[in-house]
Amino acid sequence: MERSRFIAKLIGPVCICGGLGMLFNTAVFKAMFEHGLHDHLLIYLAGFIALTGGLAIVLLHNKWECNWTVIITLFGWLAVIGGIIRMVVPQVVEEFGMRLIAYHTFFVMDGWIAVLLGVLLSYFGFLSPPTLSPTRAARASSRPRRRR
Repeated sequence: MERSRFIAKLIGPVCICGGLGMLFNTAVFKAMFEHGLHDHLLIYLAGFIALTGGLAIVLLHNKWECNWTVIITLFGWLAVIGGIIRMVVPQVVEEFGMRLIAYHTFFVMDGWIAVLLGVLLSYFGFLSPPTLSPTRAARASSRPRRRR
């Protein structure tokens, strides 16, 4: 669980900042994305970074449990898949990206999704109380209590 909290502390604030940037500077982000989508080297480098980060998450945190930690695993796998696509077929990313940013609501929707995901991960990373694993809880309950 500590590894999950650590990764959530990394991803959460980044999502919040990126989402707020999209919400408050939509025109600037649209211009950045339009420019970046025409640069295949930039798409390739973004894929390299996404694949590297995604593989790090998947290798350290490939947990498919039915709780909040599965968000981190999904985030890692999406980064791996997105990184591979960017590195192998950057021209497809350019075409698909240009179609996406043509929608005037894309950056608003994407911004809100990123902010909400970031707040959720930040909550679990920074504010959620720690939980004991079943083995730790059993050990803690079996310890004799000190009298004062």
